[in-house]
Amino acid sequence: MKVRALGAVAALALLAIAAWPAYIATQSKALAAAPSPAPVTPDYLHRNAIVAVFEGDVRKNPDQLITRMLASQYLMRYRETGDVGDLVRAEHMAKRSLQYQRRYNVNADMALASALLSLHRFKGALAYAQDAGAVEPWNGGALAQVASIDLELGRYDDARRSLRAVPASPEDDVAVDTAQARYQELTGDIAQARRSLQRAMNSVDGVVDTPAEARAWYHFRDGELAWEAGDLAGAQRRFEEALAIFPDYPRAYNGLARLYWGQKRWREALDAATRASDQIPLPETLGYKADAQRALGDERGAQVTQDTIVAIERIGNAQRINDRALAVYYAEHGVRLADAIAIAQRDVALRDDVFAEDTLAWALACSGRWHEAQAHARKAVALDTPDARLQYHAGVIAWHNGDMAEARRRLTSALGLNPQFHPLYADDARRLLQQM
Repeated sequence: MKVRALGAVAALALLAIAAWPAYIATQSKALAAAPSPAPVTPDYLHRNAIVAVFEGDVRKNPDQLITRMLASQYLMRYRETGDVGDLVRAEHMAKRSLQYQRRYNVNADMALASALLSLHRFKGALAYAQDAGAVEPWNGGALAQVASIDLELGRYDDARRSLRAVPASPEDDVAVDTAQARYQELTGDIAQARRSLQRAMNSVDGVVDTPAEARAWYHFRDGELAWEAGDLAGAQRRFEEALAIFPDYPRAYNGLARLYWGQKRWREALDAATRASDQIPLPETLGYKADAQRALGDERGAQVTQDTIVAIERIGNAQRINDRALAVYYAEHGVRLADAIAIAQRDVALRDDVFAEDTLAWALACSGRWHEAQAHARKAVALDTPDARLQYHAGVIAWHNGDMAEARRRLTSALGLNPQFHPLYADDARRLLQQM
């Protein structure tokens, strides 16, 4: 019954609420002036049971509400486990909800948009998000979702217009702050991006029934922004906070692996990358693992890890979710360069954002096609996105094309953002600047 499904969710919230007075009582006076986080509800421990209850209710008594709620549970489980099958299940249930009630079913539209976005079916996701925003123009969450998808597609002007259309007191401030942070990051204002993201993080931390993975994600995301800004201590702190909220969180371990990788802390990088890839074997994470293995003298282990990355392309990338990460790894390591270019070109055709242009530029550059790479590199840094790797790539490509002023500007920017953004490229940027 639907009552039983709702009760399963409510029980978790009640447990956390019961713990709240004791939790507050133990807070030190030093923290009294700061926003006080709510205790974490370990909902992830019960996700399969909650999903099973909803699935049973859908079989017995399906309607637009219960199918949409099951879609949301599938989305939560996907974020916790990385099981792409849950995205497909969420897509199916959200569509089923819309079959029961097509008009004014905003939450189903948004759930379907979320599933399609994660499946990298961006244009379909945008259509459903726009439907939700058209029905509820006051809904900040719907408008923020439209903006977020536009950013993935590289439609930065459209994203700005969507964010400007958000009412003064939107229904969902957190979603708006999150989308604003991403827009600000991509368009060059990393300091403001961090303020927007931290405001959203403080909001979700203060809600007792916020899913643990969602809370952990905000700490992870703030760690990413700290890393981009060169605040390595702040990045490590946020990643560790994410792990305290949601134990064994693969995103947080991936963030730590990249942090240690850039600092050449190879054993720590290997440990973090192994912990992340044992749960979700993403090409990016496996790349950090392979590099750490090579640096530690384990060439055989590194080759096995690289073979796993190739296997992911061949048999584990049916939805092409890993395209960009595969192209980045191949280009950086000088392997399968023709595949890297083909994959990057496919990614540009799908979503022409600054990272797609950068990936294609670097794949071409690593193949010695420096002149072709230049046009794509210029598009990649057109917004002055504060990403050290983008800036470095553009600088090296400019150097090979004889544009020393642009090379100096971009290489200086890369090191200014994060002097330890890459274990090899950061040193190379310093070497090129010395030569110039």
